[in-house]
Amino acid sequence: MTFQKKPSSWPAYLETYESGVLDEKVEKALSMLSPCRVCPRECDVNRLENGRGVCMSGRYAMVSSYFSHFGEEDCLRGWKGSGTIFFSHCNLKCVFCQNFDISQRHSGVEVVPEQLAKMMLELQEKGCHNINFVTPEHVVPQIVEALPIAIQGGLRLPLVYNTGSFDSLESLEIMEGLVDIYMPDFKIWEEEMSKRYLKSARYPVIARAAIREMYRQVGDLQFDERGLAVRGLLVRHLVMPGMLDDSRSIFEFLSSEVSPDTFVNIMNQYRPAHRVGETSYKGINRPTSTVEFHMAVEAAEQAGLRRFDDCKPPLLAHIL
Repeated sequence: MTFQKKPSSWPAYLETYESGVLDEKVEKALSMLSPCRVCPRECDVNRLENGRGVCMSGRYAMVSSYFSHFGEEDCLRGWKGSGTIFFSHCNLKCVFCQNFDISQRHSGVEVVPEQLAKMMLELQEKGCHNINFVTPEHVVPQIVEALPIAIQGGLRLPLVYNTGSFDSLESLEIMEGLVDIYMPDFKIWEEEMSKRYLKSARYPVIARAAIREMYRQVGDLQFDERGLAVRGLLVRHLVMPGMLDDSRSIFEFLSSEVSPDTFVNIMNQYRPAHRVGETSYKGINRPTSTVEFHMAVEAAEQAGLRRFDDCKPPLLAHIL
């Protein structure tokens, strides 16, 4: 297990803010809203004037909820929780989404930058170990716009970018020097399956490029002396029923093209949800079996990956 002391510029955004580069990032990020090219959909609507494309988000981000989350990985939740901010809407249209009421329905409250900054500071006051942006792909400009206000208000927690991996490289370039921990979910490998279940055949190519870029920025996941994640990449993969070949390909990619030390959370909580009951999706209209899950874990090990979420840093495991 890799431990390190917190860098002098930790969280990363402090140095970016003090150098004046964050102001430049805000300006560039907002320019991406008209015409919108924030995510790979490139809808070209004018979101500065509240135009709405695939993600259905306009000028301001919509937040479904924010709270101290104790259901995240141990190295994020620690003993006081991960400060999660759940953004409404999504640029993917996963037919199996378990949070479809948030991601694909108009639920939540639109927040101006000052309100989003206040949420970050409230989570810090509650003692959370980090600020965890959930589904941020389509609201990168709004996050970056709120960040200077939060910093001026005293924000000092690391930022977690918790994404489905359908991110544009331009958005990720803006987040460089701001994000300490990237947590992408690599869902599906095959283009045909991605088109059917995620409504984007481009997803696998986009996800691979995005995860490579995230790794370039932050490297392998590292921990402090308490066992909390400090900086790096943590990849999630939800094991899908009947799709073991996709899991194998994803693990082989992570091991050979990213790093064999990529910290991976192999998840076993898939269940039929949202539109899965429709005839077109009958292939995934059942839970993932225990056998399938164990075969996926074995495939990850065979691919050469060696760091998994059940391998808790020893100090944190003792605390918990």
